[in-house]
Amino acid sequence: MSLRTESPTGIRTEQRPMAFSRREFWRGVRAAWGSAMILLTGALVYAGVVSSGPPWGPPHSMIIISLLYGLPLGAFAITVASLAGAPLAWLIGAFLARVRRVWIHLTVFAVYGALWTVALSVAYLAFFGTPISTALTSPYLAVIAVGSALVVAAGWGWTVRQSRREAEFAPR
Repeated sequence: MSLRTESPTGIRTEQRPMAFSRREFWRGVRAAWGSAMILLTGALVYAGVVSSGPPWGPPHSMIIISLLYGLPLGAFAITVASLAGAPLAWLIGAFLARVRRVWIHLTVFAVYGALWTVALSVAYLAFFGTPISTALTSPYLAVIAVGSALVVAAGWGWTVRQSRREAEFAPR
């Protein structure tokens, strides 16, 4: 028996309570991308403030420079990482469709976000000649992994809330 309790598309059933549509999946990817851009903007503003002062200049000029260069490059990197990681995220979501507990989904996707970013970062650094052992011990890698875990989980969580909200108002 199929239940239409959570989705106007009717894709969720008793056996697959966390099934999702393509539209919902790409909404989650966009939400994670948007969360990552917000986090990147905050990090760039922070970097601009920290790096300001003699001889670089006042904070507002360093913030502008950080944003001017960091946002386009960061947006490109986040877009590539999001699109390249989407197929595996789809498979993970499909695998978890039978699991009702939201905390399990949040945890799995947070871990996926962290591991995916670590893998991409290490591959990028190795491509340019950094030894993998050096890349893996970089403290920046931990910061990036935590940030990615947060934005992927945030994207997933926001999407689930939106899908449930839509289902509440769907015609029965």
